[in-house]
Amino acid sequence: MTAVSQNLLFEAGDIRINSLILKSTNFYVSLEDYLVELNIYENIFNNTLSGDIVISDSRNIISLGPIIGEEYLIVDIITPSLTDGIKKTFRITSVENRTVIRDQNTQIYTLKFTSIETIIDSLLPLFNSYSGDVSEIVSKIFTDNISTERNLVLDNNNSNKLIVSPEKSQLRILGGGTSNKVKFVSPGWSPFDSINWLAQKAIPSTGKACSFLFWETSRAFYFGSVEELFSLNQSIGNYNYAATAVYKGTDNVTEKMTLIQEINILNGIDHLSSLENGYFASQLIELDLINKKITAKDYSHSDKFLNYTHAVTEKNNISPLFNNTNLIYNSNTHKRVYPKQPGLYSKFTNNYNERMGEIYGNRKSNILDLNSLKLNILIHGRTDIEVGRTIYIKFPDISPVTAKDLSRENLDKRYAGTYLITAIRHKINAFKHLSSLEVIRDSEPIKIN
Repeated sequence: MTAVSQNLLFEAGDIRINSLILKSTNFYVSLEDYLVELNIYENIFNNTLSGDIVISDSRNIISLGPIIGEEYLIVDIITPSLTDGIKKTFRITSVENRTVIRDQNTQIYTLKFTSIETIIDSLLPLFNSYSGDVSEIVSKIFTDNISTERNLVLDNNNSNKLIVSPEKSQLRILGGGTSNKVKFVSPGWSPFDSINWLAQKAIPSTGKACSFLFWETSRAFYFGSVEELFSLNQSIGNYNYAATAVYKGTDNVTEKMTLIQEINILNGIDHLSSLENGYFASQLIELDLINKKITAKDYSHSDKFLNYTHAVTEKNNISPLFNNTNLIYNSNTHKRVYPKQPGLYSKFTNNYNERMGEIYGNRKSNILDLNSLKLNILIHGRTDIEVGRTIYIKFPDISPVTAKDLSRENLDKRYAGTYLITAIRHKINAFKHLSSLEVIRDSEPIKIN
């Protein structure tokens, strides 16, 4: 009898569960036989991963354990045919929605979980002083306080004992890091709060957008600008939004994997909200406490838009998603005051508060760019995708077809093109893996073939 390889992808959305183990100090149990649904969430605006697992429990393990919300969840899953899977140990944080089904002698409940690093962060207020390059300080805070063993495994000689793998959680600084410095004392902030604060004060070494974020994916932690993600353009490929019937008869799994099953347009630009929030223009009033001066720094995103790298990377073929020619705005509609202390520290120049006039409007508008156009799409799951990568969506033009159109691929100018993946929900059961992606774009091509 010929053995069937576990490394082959037979159907789109196939998943292989290597480990799904719940471990406490008193017991461990493999949850594969109890699994109803496993959800793992990534979000570029969240510092860590989170998730939930729905359990159908016919052996009352919730009481025999007992499961109280402090256990470890060891996850090791992979899409057959791929080399990159999701392999990480989480901490259970709560037990919710417990329902007893008496006539079936079973109960269903949900276990919420999060990255171990989330627990570490919540227990570690910082009262340290820091001085130097922004990205170097971020790396130091992460290495000294957050980096921990990423994976735990059961000891073969003692099943009640967990042993750690040598792999630790890593922080990857994108691009050339930052070009400005900072000197500050953390007033009891957690490590993540400190890093998030630093992200708001960062100026890039490469690129011009001050759109820094700090997030975790299924691979690692990242610190970098959204502009750098657009520049890297690490695409997961071209995906087609078309009638399912088009692919129904094909045996080509690759074609099935690139089919978008559902698509929802979540939002576009809210013009009134954008005016009030300072998306189009803003003003920062720098209050120089040392030299007793007041300086108003105006920022116009309409004027600066082409200076940055966007979803559409061709500089000569790019347009914002707002009407740039007829845009009416007033920088006074969004005004903030910021204290400035030049030369506050001796022998320390280029401190962040001396350059907030360069940062504030730039960051405000480039982050709000991510609300320009947002879609939610459903695709067959892959364990090698992560937030921060891009996807090319072939969104068809539904306008009436002319004879000229028959000779070329008809794509919707506004909706077809490159998007940044900002959130992922990996939805997994014992047999199938679906991925719900939140994707955004901040620009469109002036013309499209």
